[in-house]
Amino acid sequence: MGNPPELFIVSTGVSGNLGDAVIRRRVLRWFETGSTRHVYVGRTTPGWVEQLELPTTDVVYGAGERRAWLKKLLFGRGRRVLVFDPGEVPLGREHLKSELVFLLIGIVLRLRGASVVRPPRAVAHVDRPTAWLHQMGCLLSQTVMWRDADSHRTMRCGDLTPDTAFGEPRRAQADEPHRVAISLRGARPLPPDAWFDAVAEFARASGLLITLSTQVDEDRDRSAELAARFRALGATVDHVEWTDASDLEHERRLRDLYTECKVVISDRLHVLLIAAKCGAIPTEVVPGPKSKCRTHFATAGIHDISLDVAGLPAEEIVAFLGAAAARGPEITALVDAAEARLNAYVEGSRRRALRSPAAASSVA
Repeated sequence: MGNPPELFIVSTGVSGNLGDAVIRRRVLRWFETGSTRHVYVGRTTPGWVEQLELPTTDVVYGAGERRAWLKKLLFGRGRRVLVFDPGEVPLGREHLKSELVFLLIGIVLRLRGASVVRPPRAVAHVDRPTAWLHQMGCLLSQTVMWRDADSHRTMRCGDLTPDTAFGEPRRAQADEPHRVAISLRGARPLPPDAWFDAVAEFARASGLLITLSTQVDEDRDRSAELAARFRALGATVDHVEWTDASDLEHERRLRDLYTECKVVISDRLHVLLIAAKCGAIPTEVVPGPKSKCRTHFATAGIHDISLDVAGLPAEEIVAFLGAAAARGPEITALVDAAEARLNAYVEGSRRRALRSPAAASSVA
């Protein structure tokens, strides 16, 4: 069967966004073979690398070692597999040059018989010439996965699959979940007064503790602001602050917290996904929700998680949250089905990339 191919994996990012690291770590685990991997992390921070939990057998390349990584990828001896990082791919005009470089890399790898894998991604800020270059690069790849239908339609190639985070192992939910967790983006408008009244009433009527948490460090001030507003209404609030804990420590703390949640309210995709893998009901109950959360959950067959609360009375918001809280068995079954579907697809893709069914082990 010959020697196994050398793996080159892109896992760029910086500390402060736990979801970004979670999905990159999951891709790294999909491609664990026990042999040396060449992992490019770019211009990053120690906290990011720690959260990736790389084995000591991996060779890690920072931004200053990019040329060495590329040289080994393109001109090293033996078979090659390039695995891109998952997540959102910006395709604005300012990214035209980088997409041209990626296309040239793809051409060289295709000529030398290498495999290219693109884990679940979505495109954003699409500029037509930049998107064309990206599409050409995708057509040169053996595996292309899109995590939302809009991206799949735009690129007109590859396959539609659930987001990478659906591949995270399920955590057992607490026997009596007693929290409703809230984690909102700091850069978006504050919810209206009716939203605060509704969430406070829903928590009171359901016997749940309002819990403010932060999964992206730039949202810390928003969490503190929300906690103060709820306290001003007389609600009992638990504010789980992100203090001096490392990214990995805070991630573990949040996963424990999510197992205690009946419902999670957020406009961040990976807050909702990681919480759903811990048994919580994901809801995006905010003013003017973007399409991202709705479309990505729809790929997994999960619908009606979003509610635009702009102009709605508190009674309608309470009713929506109450109905969502009753969807536990349905959401659990759909999340588990999405995990199984994603893992089956990844297993087949990995076997093809490694070109040896015996070399592939379980993705779980």
